[in-house]
Amino acid sequence: MPNTQLSTINIFPVKSMANVSLSSAFVGESGLAFDRRFMLSTPTGELLSARQIPELLHYQALIIDDGIVVISPDGDRISLHYPELFQNYRQVTVWGTEINAQHCGLQFDEWFTDKLGQACQLLYFGEQSERYTSRHPNKPVAFADGYPLLLISEASLADLNSRSTSPSIMDQFRANLVVRNCAAFAEDSWKRIRIGEVEFEIVKPCSRCVMTTYELTSLNPIDKGEPIKTLANYRRGDDNEVYFGQNLIPLNEGQIRQNDKVEILEMKTAEQYPNNAPIINKDMTLTTQGASNLTTWKSDQALNLTCVAKVDETPDVTTLRFQLPAGYQAEYIAGQFITLKITIGEVRVSRCYTLSSSPSRPSDIAITVKRVKGGQVSNWLHDHLTDGDKITALAPQGEFNERVISHELPVVLLSAGSGITPMLSIARSLTDKHSKREILFYHQARTEADLICKDELLWLAQQNPRLKLIFSLSQPDEKWSGIKGGISQEQIKLLVPNIEQRTILCCGPEGFMTKAKALCLQLGHKEANWYEESFGQPPSLLAPPPFLEEVELSINGQSFSGDNQTSLLDQAEEAGIFIPSGCRAGVCGACKVTLIQGEVERDSEIPLSEKEIEQGTILACSCIPKSDCTIKF
Repeated sequence: MPNTQLSTINIFPVKSMANVSLSSAFVGESGLAFDRRFMLSTPTGELLSARQIPELLHYQALIIDDGIVVISPDGDRISLHYPELFQNYRQVTVWGTEINAQHCGLQFDEWFTDKLGQACQLLYFGEQSERYTSRHPNKPVAFADGYPLLLISEASLADLNSRSTSPSIMDQFRANLVVRNCAAFAEDSWKRIRIGEVEFEIVKPCSRCVMTTYELTSLNPIDKGEPIKTLANYRRGDDNEVYFGQNLIPLNEGQIRQNDKVEILEMKTAEQYPNNAPIINKDMTLTTQGASNLTTWKSDQALNLTCVAKVDETPDVTTLRFQLPAGYQAEYIAGQFITLKITIGEVRVSRCYTLSSSPSRPSDIAITVKRVKGGQVSNWLHDHLTDGDKITALAPQGEFNERVISHELPVVLLSAGSGITPMLSIARSLTDKHSKREILFYHQARTEADLICKDELLWLAQQNPRLKLIFSLSQPDEKWSGIKGGISQEQIKLLVPNIEQRTILCCGPEGFMTKAKALCLQLGHKEANWYEESFGQPPSLLAPPPFLEEVELSINGQSFSGDNQTSLLDQAEEAGIFIPSGCRAGVCGACKVTLIQGEVERDSEIPLSEKEIEQGTILACSCIPKSDCTIKF
């Protein structure tokens, strides 16, 4: 049997708008996460699609941390944030089915009405929305035409193109899943398949409509009504409908990834159609336009990211959203960080920032940065980086991430101040993937105004009944009715029952983390299930030798006098040699250099592989010279 693989994953956040190609996706009961959760309708509730308004195909909807951004063909854009959705629901009709849909808001209705020249409203498939497939009344579906997912094989498209005078591309057929390495129309005979963690049932062929007959660049009708004309000659059913592709329903929830194997678990007798479409071009190969051919951003690879938005979260905290260069994608784990490489004046500096975005929302990546008094890079990002600016960054990395969470134990997320950033990413990811584990999210801030992404977190908790939010303020005003004061043993006893049976992730200022860990261990928590992320120099920093000695240091051929008391990184910077660096805590690996000669005392080798250590790679931030040293980077 051929090694059939999943080659492309597409979602369509707003019905009839352009696709977003993904390298991985979570499959829920009603299909791919974020797929066709929004739609446009007339003010009286009739569906508006590209069948009536073909220019919708040129609108792009991108997933962001807490909503979507819609970009019109002229480059104008509007942002929608889930916590801002109107709470009223309106009746809409999708292919004869009435749905109770959540109204997004008047500002979106006005924007789309102005852009499209037709009165319309934007609607969301919200908590109170219900719709089910016709053949399986217990299986939910959102705003997709009839079933949660559509699958087509590359070979089937190639077969169509071998019979047509006007070759088609896969994007015309708006498939969620595209598979390769199988015979043409092999999918017709599949009854049950497995991709990644998910089993699917193939329930019926997909009938095709006029939407496939638009040339996607010009939006002009394709000559002679192709590809429907050719399909009608060899894919027409007894009901006179034309079929191409298969509708699927998921039988369980889970993750799927590009290049996953497609396992055929059960077969069926394929539909038979009269064949009156001879092959006219035996050499026709698959047209790959529209397929997902993305390159993964590799470790240690520097890319120029484009800032696409700055969002003020609190008076001194801003979220910066970045897009990767065309053709690249970021594969990362919730909780990981990127390393920014910036030139400020004539000084090159590097800093690590945790991604507050989630890999489950892959249109772009984001960091959430707090302005710090005297903070060289944080203040520069706040004051100088604007929309459209480019900034160099290294690919995501870091051991503090979602993978440390045990599948068996409930999780506690403890954070304070800007330490909330990895927790935001993890909470978003677990919620998007419909995680069954219990999540207790404790966050400490000074005042209510300092609570980062408060509204979105409250919205997430509404969507995820297993997510419990706890906000504690150290300097509340008299209106605050929630928990007050810093983290304490009394708080933990009250809020975290059975603490010994939980995985705890902690991030924040060193004082907060040290106190939180001590309190949790005193209450019976097991240290093996404790994980923390430091934003600064760890308290266990290597103690220098008791006697000061002078050593000769040579870095990239530049020699200077140093000592056996200070890290190589600090001594290099003092001498005017700027080694790329990030966390300065032996975690990120941005300051890797090669020790050619000499001895050093090492405090951390966390990001180094065994091969790198054998080759003499060291971390400049976490090494103190013991003798004369020669270094290269």
